[in-house]
Amino acid sequence: MFDIGWSEMAVIAFIALIVIGPKELPNAMRAAAKWARKARSLAREFQSGVDDMIREADLEDARKAIDTASDFDIGKTIEDTVDPTGSVREEVADLEAEARREPAEEETTDEGAGAEADSEGAAVIETPVNIAPPHSLTPPPEEGSAETPPAAGDDDTKKRARGP
Repeated sequence: MFDIGWSEMAVIAFIALIVIGPKELPNAMRAAAKWARKARSLAREFQSGVDDMIREADLEDARKAIDTASDFDIGKTIEDTVDPTGSVREEVADLEAEARREPAEEETTDEGAGAEADSEGAAVIETPVNIAPPHSLTPPPEEGSAETPPAAGDDDTKKRARGP
């Protein structure tokens, strides 16, 4: 802090010895040491007070960051990013309302048999797709079973082998 070397200290001690005198010099040195101790104590206390204020300020910033993070809504952030004007949300709400609405009287169009048009003119097919009935399907044989289903064309081969 103060850049005082040994030569400067010697000059200060010599001047103090001449000004104060040899009889009062020990008392003056005790008083100077006491003031120095008091100054160091006040400096230490001030520094610890400043450190506490900094620590509290950092803790307050950390508390604010935690509160901000806990109030963070990722869904709202994504929604605002994807659809800032809200037009997509309105369109979805309209589509859901339209889907929940009971179908009105359906009109037949010339698009083919079994096809009807909805309110927007799109064809709606009401005839089911031809699917094989469940009884016509043969389940695959279980593993380890002696029975094997006949392969396609086996019946014809057996009839030819037996003859007409």
